[in-house]
Amino acid sequence: MARNGNSKAALAAAEAAFEADSGMGFEEVDKDDFQIPFVRILQALSPQLKKSDASYIEGASQGDIFNTVTHQVWDSEEGIVVLPVYYQKKYLEFIPRAQGGGFVQELPRTDEVLSAARDWTLLSNGNEVVETHQHWVKIVHDDGSLETALIDMKKTQLRQSKTWNSLIGGQFYKGTLAPRWSATYLLTSREDGNDKGSWHSWVVKIKDQLPIEEYLTSPLVSSAKELHGTLTKGALKIAAPTPEAITNQVLTLDDDVPF
Repeated sequence: MARNGNSKAALAAAEAAFEADSGMGFEEVDKDDFQIPFVRILQALSPQLKKSDASYIEGASQGDIFNTVTHQVWDSEEGIVVLPVYYQKKYLEFIPRAQGGGFVQELPRTDEVLSAARDWTLLSNGNEVVETHQHWVKIVHDDGSLETALIDMKKTQLRQSKTWNSLIGGQFYKGTLAPRWSATYLLTSREDGNDKGSWHSWVVKIKDQLPIEEYLTSPLVSSAKELHGTLTKGALKIAAPTPEAITNQVLTLDDDVPF
């Protein structure tokens, strides 16, 4: 019995020391030193499907969903469960592929930028504007753990993004608009296409609404509110794409597939 008591005391002491040491070693680490995971759909030309590519993911298939940092893969039909937290609309400038391609910068919402994005025309400098919808989420893993990630939707995926926003905006409680994180969503993918080819698009469905009686105690809510606060304060931003990411995401007006 005494030994058990000593064990509990030792565990309590270790937990207290662990808590006291929280954050140590990260003194000079800032937001630019972290890589934010993107959650994306694997398309036919995705480098993750090419065995000769350094980013190859064994066992992955076209239409599957993957994490760009951990390389975790979710089956296209089983999907991934996420909790939406924050939404941003961005206008990104790219050099057309014919001129070498590459990401340039995030653009302000000027009349020229909005007109170019809406009418699929080029800027006065010849570069392309790509309207991008960014959904900040918490991935809800099978073991209940949560992971911050970003789902970016552009070009042919904008319709799915608007559908998702409509689903979220339709959540009310006693006539009051619910927070963005009032329900989890199941994201899967399906084959889509037009006269230019085929690809896989997002399919978004409500999974579970968070019970109002658990709102003050739910780890989902506390995690979502913490991320929301970080984003609204501007303490978490996306770094400029790496050269490899730029190579894999070159965009052109003649390519309507949202890679």
